[in-house]
Amino acid sequence: MIDFRYHLVSIISIFLALAVGIVLGAGPLQSNLGSTLGDQVTALRNEKQDLNTKLTDTQKQLAAAAEFETAITPSLVAGRLSGHGVILVVLPSVESKLVDSTSRALAQSGAKVHGTVTLSADWFDPAKASERAKAAAAAAAALDLRPTKTGDQLLTEVLGRLTVSELPLGTNADRDKAMAELSDAGLLDSSDPQLTPADLAVVVSGDHSGSQSEVDAWSERVRALALRLESGSQATVVVGGAPVQAAGKAVSTDAVSAVRSDRRASAAVSTVDHAGVARGPAVTVLAIEAQLADQVGHYGTAPGADAILPKVSP
Repeated sequence: MIDFRYHLVSIISIFLALAVGIVLGAGPLQSNLGSTLGDQVTALRNEKQDLNTKLTDTQKQLAAAAEFETAITPSLVAGRLSGHGVILVVLPSVESKLVDSTSRALAQSGAKVHGTVTLSADWFDPAKASERAKAAAAAAAALDLRPTKTGDQLLTEVLGRLTVSELPLGTNADRDKAMAELSDAGLLDSSDPQLTPADLAVVVSGDHSGSQSEVDAWSERVRALALRLESGSQATVVVGGAPVQAAGKAVSTDAVSAVRSDRRASAAVSTVDHAGVARGPAVTVLAIEAQLADQVGHYGTAPGADAILPKVSP
């Protein structure tokens, strides 16, 4: 049987251990522990300061590089696309800054910018399929087409003929009426209601997010559009930025990724990712020039890129 003396010894041992801990903590251990923690805090503070200094230096270098790239763009692209006309087809959710910088570089290259066609979200909305089909049929009738396609396939064909087709399209009034049919249906907005088809096309893309099935369907529509523009033009390039994952959405993508992920599309249409950075507009012009020389490429730093930019000829 465990008697009272055992309990007493146990209690005394506990208090002795506590007393020793208090004495050591208040004496030599406190000094060593405090010194160690203080040294670590000082080291972390110095490391943070070093990292902040390096970050500031890196930001200055990037800003200087961007300023240089912007300054050199006009001389780098000058005359490279002279004699050509170009139309920008802008997808939903694109920042205006990207459109403006791309259009400006194209003009600096000597190309005549015929205009900008901005597609609305309804162009891709599955719930608007019947409305799109009616607008496509009306626009096709205005162009006096005898289509074998219907629905979204016909809509893509009509847009191709209005923007880059080299085939006879009837009178200007016919084209204007067809464009009005699509505009009145809320499917697009044209910077020029009397748009003249061009021989070059640039598709400007923003992010698109949704479920995997929604993204797959959107990507297929984008590829069909890019391939149709390419078939009616001398060169078609798709530009955009790296997709940013949207909160609450399973998958994010853009037209650049959509083209690069498909063997047929990637073999026919060039792409430029990170087109919104300072070098982007110049790379876009160089990509068009390379494709005019039958060199399809994918440029930038996102997955699927072949190089930062095409080989620059004098």
